[in-house]
This record gives sequence, structure tokens and C-alpha cells, in this order.
Amino acid sequence: MHPERWILAGTLLLSACGNDAPVEESRKARVQAKSGAVWGRDLAAGLGLQTWELCAELGVYDCIDDAHRITLGGVEPTELGIDKPLEDASVSAPIAVERVAQAACGERLSRDQAGQPVVFGPVLDRNSRRNRKKVSEQLIVRLLNRHPTDEEVDGLVDLYDTIEPLTDQPVRDWAIGACVVVSTSTEALFY
Repeated sequence: MHPERWILAGTLLLSACGNDAPVEESRKARVQAKSGAVWGRDLAAGLGLQTWELCAELGVYDCIDDAHRITLGGVEPTELGIDKPLEDASVSAPIAVERVAQAACGERLSRDQAGQPVVFGPVLDRNSRRNRKKVSEQLIVRLLNRHPTDEEVDGLVDLYDTIEPLTDQPVRDWAIGACVVVSTSTEALFY
């Protein structure tokens, strides 16, 4: 699936979830963005990968520790002289986040297809609404560390109907897309 279709899929998912849901105030006085290192550790743990396995730019540079370190809120005092995180998120931060998430979710799917599945097993065994629901629940539990709401699960499951006519590999693209949607959600990126 082309990157612009991921954006379309995410937009469609958000609209499918409805805009009439009440907005809850944070229980904390301050909500802060996770650094790339923290988000990467959470993403790796949720997908059953090592952090260095999440993404490699040009097949060589670790996305979180090297390629997108500053963009994702890190520092690099030794070589670049950047000893404080950027005050504001970089314009390219959402692109870097999506790049890492897409690579990591694709890696998890490839591994699930090749061996003992960790996340996507139910839809790899048999693509059905029931199995997409199991995978959706598992993604939210593993990546957000909480039980999902019915609306969240239904939104992810229904994303398949939107993706199916756009691709010749709907299960693959749905699995990666649902994973990207959850792993790049506000809840996954902030604490």
C-alpha cells in the first residue's frame, strides 16, 4: 500500500470512529510527548521485537538511535552538539514516527507469517471479521497496555472494508495499517 493510502486509511478510521465521542480531560496536569527512545521501547515491547529491529533507514541506520534521533525528541551532544531536545516538534516528526511504525508493523507481520505468530496469527490462519477483532484487541492491549473499547475495536475491524478494494493484499495491508494506527495514536505517543 502506498504511503498516501495509509494517511487516507487513518483518516477514514478516525471518521468511522465518529466525532461525537466525549473528550475526556487528562487525569494528569501535564501531558508530555514520549521521546523517540521511550516510544521505540514501548513499540518494540508491544510487537515482540528488539528496538534495533524496528526500522533501519537504507538498511543500515537505526531509525530511532541514528536516522531520526533528533526529530523524535532525542539529543546528540557528542557529534552534533545537540544537548537539549528541540523545544517544538520538528515538521518531519510525524513522518519519522509513521516511518518507524510502518517498518516495525511490517517486520512483525513478516515474522508472524514466517514462524510462530505473536500478533497477527488469527488473520493469517483465516481472514474473518472475528479474527480481525481478535487482532485489533491484541494490538490495543499490546501497544497501549489497556483493554480496548468496543468502538476502538469496531473502528479497526471496519478499516478492512475500506482497504480491501484498494489493494491486492488486503489482509497484509489491513494488518500493517491497523498496527500503524494504534502505534501512532496520541495515546501511544504521549504520557
